Amino acid sequence: MSKHDLTDKAVFFICCTAISLAQPLGVWHIVPVLAGAIAVGLFTYFEALKFRFAVGAAFLIACVFHQPLFPFIPVMVYAAYEPERKFLAPAALLPLAAAGDLAWPLRPAIAILSVIALVQKHRTSRFLKLRGHYLSLLDTTREMAAEIKKQNKLLSEKQDDEIRMARLNERNRIAREIHDHVGHRLSSAFLQIGALLTHSPGQPQLTALKETLNLAMDNIRSSVHNLYESSIDLVEQIEQLAAGLTCCRVELKIHMQSEPDIKVKYALISAVKEAFANIAKHSDASLVRLTLTEHPAFYQLVISDNGRAASADFTKGIGLKSIAERVEALSGHLAIFYYKNKG
Repeated sequence: MSKHDLTDKAVFFICCTAISLAQPLGVWHIVPVLAGAIAVGLFTYFEALKFRFAVGAAFLIACVFHQPLFPFIPVMVYAAYEPERKFLAPAALLPLAAAGDLAWPLRPAIAILSVIALVQKHRTSRFLKLRGHYLSLLDTTREMAAEIKKQNKLLSEKQDDEIRMARLNERNRIAREIHDHVGHRLSSAFLQIGALLTHSPGQPQLTALKETLNLAMDNIRSSVHNLYESSIDLVEQIEQLAAGLTCCRVELKIHMQSEPDIKVKYALISAVKEAFANIAKHSDASLVRLTLTEHPAFYQLVISDNGRAASADFTKGIGLKSIAERVEALSGHLAIFYYKNKG
């Protein structure tokens, strides 16, 4: 029950009590007041129609045999009125119509107050219905706003990823063009200067030009190398390696906040590549789990599978040995564990 409904009932009950106290009942004024309060309370407490009908019928029968209860008919009309069951409210007026010996000022006062109660309950019901509809729309609007915010965030992240990939691809393209065009032309010029020095040795201008071209070649190689290395996307490389492992399902959990150093990238990619190769060759696994997590001071790579156990021998092959050397070169630690399936 809303506070609006409770307030209306309290107001009508006070009005009904005032009408009841205006009757010459002496010390028995308290009896109809208590009976009316109990009837309204029970009618409000019960939600099932059969119990409300029983309370209302009992009150109407009591009104027929005890007319001092008549002043509380308006508050019962208010309590009984519902938009879905409008027939209950007019039924409360039947004892009023049947009572022929009721005092004249009392009958119109009860009738008028009952009509006011019907109008007020109808307005309150409409208000509560509109308020509920408004709150429902407000909740829907908030949910839609939250969903739009979430979609905008996902779209922004997708756009950031596309921009980052476009930037990496552009770096890779520039590195290839420098290598293919500028590098080849400088190499050709460098060979031509070498040929001229062969035919005309001891020319200081040609020697200086050769040193300049040599320095330019070194700078270009360094720039191309840096551009190519910066264009390597660690997450994309791991996803491609996972897609290439077709013998089993791969679950990836990658939590990275920044781009690692190129040496760390190479070490991680090499470790993943070697691990996937060993799984494909030596394991009958149906599931592989890879977790890469960036911690404040280190990177943690964990690769596990549900295949049969094998024995790691660093003396045979260079895969695991190469991984161990790369990890140790970065002051890291490599650990290999085997768990036998009990079942």
